[in-house]
Amino acid sequence: MPDQPHSPDRPRATRRAFLAGSLGLTALALTGCDSKDTTAPSSPSGSAEPAIRTFHFGSAADPAGLDPAISGDNETFRITRQIYEGLIGVDRETGAPIPLLATDWIVSPDRLQYTFILRRGVKFHDGTDFDAQAVVTNFEHWIALPIDVRANSDQGFTQVFRHNEQLPVLPKSIPEPKANANDGNESIDPQKLVEHAAQTALLATLREQLKANPFVGTSVGGTASYFGSIKAADTHTVVLTLRQPISGLIEALTLPGLALASPKALATPATSNDQVSYLATQPVGTGPYKFVSWKDGAVTLRSFTEYWDAAAVEANPTAPTLVVFREIRTPSGRLGALDRGEIDGFDLVAVTGLRELVREGKLIVQRDPYAVTYLGMNQNNKWLAKEEFRQAIAHGIDRQKIIEQFYISGTKEARGFLPASLGIKTSDTYYGPDSNRAKDLLESCDYDGSPIPFLYPLNISRAYLPLPELIYAEISRQLALVGIKLAPVPMDWNDGYVAAVRSGDTPGLHLLGFNGGYRDPDDFMSALFADNKQQFGYDSPVLSAQVLLARSMPSGEQRINAYQDLSNTLAKDLPALPLAFPISALAFNDSVRNYPSSPVLDEVFTDVRMNT
Repeated sequence: MPDQPHSPDRPRATRRAFLAGSLGLTALALTGCDSKDTTAPSSPSGSAEPAIRTFHFGSAADPAGLDPAISGDNETFRITRQIYEGLIGVDRETGAPIPLLATDWIVSPDRLQYTFILRRGVKFHDGTDFDAQAVVTNFEHWIALPIDVRANSDQGFTQVFRHNEQLPVLPKSIPEPKANANDGNESIDPQKLVEHAAQTALLATLREQLKANPFVGTSVGGTASYFGSIKAADTHTVVLTLRQPISGLIEALTLPGLALASPKALATPATSNDQVSYLATQPVGTGPYKFVSWKDGAVTLRSFTEYWDAAAVEANPTAPTLVVFREIRTPSGRLGALDRGEIDGFDLVAVTGLRELVREGKLIVQRDPYAVTYLGMNQNNKWLAKEEFRQAIAHGIDRQKIIEQFYISGTKEARGFLPASLGIKTSDTYYGPDSNRAKDLLESCDYDGSPIPFLYPLNISRAYLPLPELIYAEISRQLALVGIKLAPVPMDWNDGYVAAVRSGDTPGLHLLGFNGGYRDPDDFMSALFADNKQQFGYDSPVLSAQVLLARSMPSGEQRINAYQDLSNTLAKDLPALPLAFPISALAFNDSVRNYPSSPVLDEVFTDVRMNT
């Protein structure tokens, strides 16, 4: 089996970022408060404690839990990235996969078998040795999770291996386009005939490709699960076997939900009846920071003095040794806490506070866009089931106005769901703002003015939804101008907003988004459309087959074309309207002089440089 080309030696202090030149760091000035020192907890290992440098970070919300394998929450992942590590890391300068807990990997010629050589001398925070059996135990744990628990995951085993999915059943034919009864001749639009011919040809191609690329071996999950088996070949060698290739697998193994936990902790019962796992409140990994406590809206971590990568720690002698994540839910609250010196920094700077931060000379760190904001349209709603009605909504919205009002400068209008950095051409189908066209489409589908339910979240900030209440209000205003009535359905984010949207129990419009986790178009397409039929009331076997086939194609022109075809399908079917590729930003006092921003949010605090 040939070695996959990469450097087997892990570069120092280059952990976890994205693309060269993508950090977008803008040091506007350095003013503020001194770093805050607190007494560090004693080390159970007896090792000498390093000098105390405390980093207080303002979080938009308390984490949903601290077990990354069953979480879909970025505030959880921000914390667990400090505690846990996976097999593969990401080089900050190039964005390429680099060794982390695996020092090397070998890929078989058929791309179905991955052999990982594991790092020696690594211990979990509870003293357990990291070895091949620990990796196998983690995979076995993920597989054994109940389906309803797996549903809470967003960047883990289920998503990467599509473990619950079934093979799509393609229709026998594409329905013929209907004649236009309004023109008096009952003729068929020639353009619809062209589209029908193209769809028929696509269906035939997909049928042949599915037949030529069968899944192999038995499945412990759905019929379209990519996972075959995981075995320990020896103490420090693991062999992962797939049922079908995953082109972005190595990159996907950098996701926080595939971080490895202590087998001892995995075997420990949950600390309370309302917790699914012990790790939800007592995380145990191999990372540079160890869990201390979680109480009163604050999570505290301290440096793990037996961390295996001593060279990386020594390369940054000003890194925080004690980290406190404090929940501050509103943008104005985080802004005020920074101004008062109660925190050293926070994420999700709102455009409404950016001018004040600049005026006060704070350090602003921007991330390049690798997220998409979208307006979901659940087709189980009577009106949204009509293609013309969804197109009317699209033409009734001026995305650029929304961006100018509520997003940081540099945010781009989204005409598809894939960021430009992935190199996939956007579909030629574009629904630009056109109030006259919107009104004509509404008339053609006999809209009677019934209000459309519109779900939007309260008390939350996300990179893709910095000010959701205001974004809803502007969309509502714009749609009212073309004659579409909305029925607002506000819901607190922490009351299960995402679950409510995904359940589809209130079919209508909704605001949501997605932040990419690794550099592959499948990350977006699978996360948004592979298994979200209820969210959009949209079940397209053709789209499912396109996503499945593109996922396994080797990198190259054929794969690029496959994702372009996918973009065309989504533009035509319009289950959601992409709104923006947002720029996000963090702000810091002068206690911080450098922060390792990453578009995929893979930001480990050993790379933070503090002023001491």
